[in-house]
Amino acid sequence: MERPAVSADVFRTTPENRYRLTRESRQALRQLSRPSERSGELSPLGYSLTISHAHRFVWFRVAKVASRSILGYFAEHDIELDVHHAQNMRYPTAVFGDYLKFAFVRHPLPRFVSAWQDKVVNNNYFGFDDATLSRMRERVETFAEWTATQDLDDPREGDVHLALQTRLIDLSQVDLLGRLETFDADFAMVCDRLGLPAAPVKPRNTTSAPATYSDELRAAVAEMYRRDFQVLGYDPA
Repeated sequence: MERPAVSADVFRTTPENRYRLTRESRQALRQLSRPSERSGELSPLGYSLTISHAHRFVWFRVAKVASRSILGYFAEHDIELDVHHAQNMRYPTAVFGDYLKFAFVRHPLPRFVSAWQDKVVNNNYFGFDDATLSRMRERVETFAEWTATQDLDDPREGDVHLALQTRLIDLSQVDLLGRLETFDADFAMVCDRLGLPAAPVKPRNTTSAPATYSDELRAAVAEMYRRDFQVLGYDPA
């Protein structure tokens, strides 16, 4: 079988906009999307990706799961990121076949509450009117009712902070799937595979969570994130 005509290091984001792929990157993706004997296999879905060519990794970014902490580690250790934060990027799986692909996940309930605390209580990220915002801030259950009306399986239509974690990761390609609950040990494993120093990662952008959750909230999150609970093995109770 012929190797794809496109090399991995063509994929980069622009210095001016860490979310935007360079013109050469976009051209390469268009080329690979055309059926041909030399085309690379693009992932069927797009993902939020961070890529380093020097260290040969692809990180599937899952919002509200230690993203700022991991970025802080990369900054402190001068890890060059070539694709900083591509959004909804269909990537050529064959081209990145020998890159380490990793992601981190989290119990869906505290992840959802963290999104509410950060994006509703602390900021009006979703642009609610004053009356609606007041209700949303008062009860996380009210925000859950609204979230249930959103498309959690398509970040292009919904929002990555609320999307199913199983949608934000290419589970058919990921090599290491760490958990926030065992983050230090799991991230040390990533560093070991990449040959990076396993230094402690400083927590960043942490949000406080309530000591207990209502039965109403548990039931709502269990229903909305049923696939995450089933696939990732978390206990809804």
